[in-house]
Amino acid sequence: MTTTRRTFVSYLGAGAMVGGFGRGLWAGGSDDRSRKVRHVAYAIPPRKGVQEVTLAQPREGVTWMFYGIKRKLVRKESTDGGRTWTDPRKVFTREGRELALARDTAHLTLLHLKSGDLAMVYGGPISRPGRDGTLQFVKSKDSGKTWSAPRPIDPVFAVCRTQAARVLASGRIVVPIMIWISPNTGGESEAANYNLTYSWVYYSDDEGKSWKRSQSELFVPLDEGRSGVTHFEETVIEARKDESLLMLGRTELGQTYQSTSTDDGVRWKTPIPTGLASSYAPTSLSRIPQTGDLLAIWNQVSTREIERGLHRHRLSTAISEDDGKSWTRHGNLESLDDRVRIAAPAGRPQVYRMKKYGYRQPTKKGADKQYPRAPGPLRICYATTAFQKDEVTIAYDHGYGVGALKETSGTRVKVVSLDRLYGRS
Repeated sequence: MTTTRRTFVSYLGAGAMVGGFGRGLWAGGSDDRSRKVRHVAYAIPPRKGVQEVTLAQPREGVTWMFYGIKRKLVRKESTDGGRTWTDPRKVFTREGRELALARDTAHLTLLHLKSGDLAMVYGGPISRPGRDGTLQFVKSKDSGKTWSAPRPIDPVFAVCRTQAARVLASGRIVVPIMIWISPNTGGESEAANYNLTYSWVYYSDDEGKSWKRSQSELFVPLDEGRSGVTHFEETVIEARKDESLLMLGRTELGQTYQSTSTDDGVRWKTPIPTGLASSYAPTSLSRIPQTGDLLAIWNQVSTREIERGLHRHRLSTAISEDDGKSWTRHGNLESLDDRVRIAAPAGRPQVYRMKKYGYRQPTKKGADKQYPRAPGPLRICYATTAFQKDEVTIAYDHGYGVGALKETSGTRVKVVSLDRLYGRS
């Protein structure tokens, strides 16, 4: 089997709860080591398969966690900011049918529509071998107790990553999606060297009854196309205060790239660098309701770390107080070392890629001595957020480490005060 960035590799079976929860939120920096989190635990213990969940807030005081079990959508609930959770419950349509998924990673966004109804965008069953699934849309008129029959946004193949779609002030729903083209038809079509992944937006002005497609398709040209083009994928969107839209996307260029739209998502500009050093992994983007600032959570790494298999060991945070024009207040949710700020690569953009994709522990020799918390978890990614009062709940995939985490992954939840996120205490 070809190993790709999304391959479900062989795992050990479900692991026991793992220690080390008492470590500080920001692993590193002389003024960061003393910071603690308000809560940290596994909401889903380490087990077979990656654990990419979605947090959502249907109403004040309630947080939902969506994911899949045997390719059917389930939901946990918390009423204490993510500290405790109910057992998973199946999600049903009004006719009593379960919602089928392409994978147990549901790639889901919960939306609050202008009418007051709830809606979800998620990845439905696969219709094309060697790809992810269809893109589905459902609505609820009873606060999420039941849902409408799924209606396809894209009936063939499209992926809207977790917590990425948005409802604009006008009521328009904007759904950023990615798709890849490949000469291969099996699972190897997902390998970065066998495809080109690009993005666009679906939008609806009638709460999901009909959908239109943006006029732009987004990828990154290298040297104005003279050296080819490369991926721009797993995009996320936030509306800016000037009503333009900001889109962040995953690349192989050593940093996150961004695009903008000034017509509610119909046309987009060519992606440009953000200055946020990043591996080939997505960035989570959310607006902090208490302050109006933007919060980015992503795998901040150097190009050397990308090439050595340390591409997802550091999960970082940064805040923008100017709608994405600049990013400050850097910190780490998790890291094997003490660095909280990595410089993005300068000069002409180029692709940074491991010769053989994988996760590799530092050796504790030479330059690897800078990783004092090694060996440790190497796959820490796909963060999703929920805000309440003066704190944020962050859930993310956490695994590929040592012991019970050697070949398993769990959903880790951290509850962080906004003061500490901003570095105010």
